[in-house]
Order: sequence, then C-alpha cells, then structure tokens
Amino acid sequence: MTTSIEKKFRHFPAFSGIHDLRRKTMTEVCRFKFKDGISKVMIEEQIALAVITAECTFSQARVRLHASYAASDGKAVIDVSSDVGEHIAQVFTGLMIRKLGEENFSVERIRKRDDHE
Repeated sequence: MTTSIEKKFRHFPAFSGIHDLRRKTMTEVCRFKFKDGISKVMIEEQIALAVITAECTFSQARVRLHASYAASDGKAVIDVSSDVGEHIAQVFTGLMIRKLGEENFSVERIRKRDDHE
C-alpha cells in the first residue's frame, strides 16, 4: 500500500529508500521530540522538503548514499554523521520552527560512543 507521502514524492527516487535506519549504524543523530498532535505524515512531509534541498545541494546519488532518518508520531531522528545529514537536519529544523514555533519541539544532538574509547 502506498502512503500519501510516497504518492506526493514518488517522482523523487532518492526519497523512497533513505528512511530505513536499519540499513546502517548511526554514529551521530539529531533527535526531535514534538508536542502532542504532530503526525508522522506531517513530519515526513517536512523531512521530504529538506531532502529535496539536499539533493539540489549535494546530488541525488550522494543523498541516497548518506541520508537516513526515522519518523513516528511526535518523534524523528536524523543521521547527522555526514554533511548531507547535517544539511537535512538544519533545513528540517528551520522548517519546523516556521511551521510550529520553537516552543513546540525540542532537538537534541546525540553521539554514539565508540566501544573502543
């Protein structure tokens, strides 16, 4: 079954495969938490716009190789271990500030510790 976000962005081939975080281990992420009532669909629509800007800046191929995120109702995680992910997180943060206001969500940067440290 195709979701509304997939229908809306089906002509952007890189978008369809970048969201599955199980494919790679993330070493640094930005974790977003939203106040009640923010749906996964709305979060993914804004991430999709951020991904499009990354494709314009870095190329579809580079975005496909380096971008990862996960979203659910009220939460999102974006891999920021590359300059592509950093760009997506920055644009997404700006979009959400404009759409919701700074007081309606929080963002936290989390770095995974290396087991050999």
